[in-house]
Amino acid sequence: MTYRATSAASYEASMGRWSRRLADGFLDRCALAAGARVLDAGCGTGSLSEALRARDATAAITGLDLAEPYLEAARQRVPDGEFRQGDMQSLPFADRGFDAALSLLVIAFVPDPALAVRELRRVTRPGGQVALAMWDFWGGMPAMRLFADTAAALFPSGAAWRARHYAGLVGQPGQLGGLLAQAGLGEIVEHDLPIRMEFTDFEDWLSPWRGNQGIIGPYLAGLDATERAVFEAGLREAWCAGAPDGPRSFAATARMAMGVVPG
Repeated sequence: MTYRATSAASYEASMGRWSRRLADGFLDRCALAAGARVLDAGCGTGSLSEALRARDATAAITGLDLAEPYLEAARQRVPDGEFRQGDMQSLPFADRGFDAALSLLVIAFVPDPALAVRELRRVTRPGGQVALAMWDFWGGMPAMRLFADTAAALFPSGAAWRARHYAGLVGQPGQLGGLLAQAGLGEIVEHDLPIRMEFTDFEDWLSPWRGNQGIIGPYLAGLDATERAVFEAGLREAWCAGAPDGPRSFAATARMAMGVVPG
């Protein structure tokens, strides 16, 4: 998948608010020791780092992301963390320097996920933990399937967009665990991380994507005015489904996998 990441504010409105809900459940599963040296790989705007700092004032937090606007937001959230620009496929850190390498909601957007996981293993000490989580776009994200399936029904470009972004199935059961196994991790376990996504109305759901961000925004931005009007009318019909516009609550599931670096 490709992902446009030039606005921290747009990310917060579209996905950051849900990342924050996932972060605590993710950390509950990790059960990190106090004072751990933790890498937040693909840290985005800092949801996971902030949640970790809230539960452990002694953790040594290092975040890494490609998007400088996201990093600036993370630095504001966790002023005592170290946040660096860099690529998960070539981590700028020494071997075995962390007790845990964590990655929340980014691995599907890395060009070579297997390489990124090998890098996470490399920078984690023997006995340390590598943990990943990714939305199950295929089966666990109805709020996004509403967009993708409507686009595919209306336009050939929408069908192509859906095929491109849904073909990887990274968040489906077994996929993340398989990446960890390929990288030589042991004691691998997978879990679902379920939350609810609540929206006040149709505009609360769609408007964050009008800023040409993420994976949805660039598709919207590529439509001409007529196509966009047709698409938004179709989306509104799908949203309302015969009922008045108003609040909607969607189940949403991320898949999580954890493994231990062999001694």
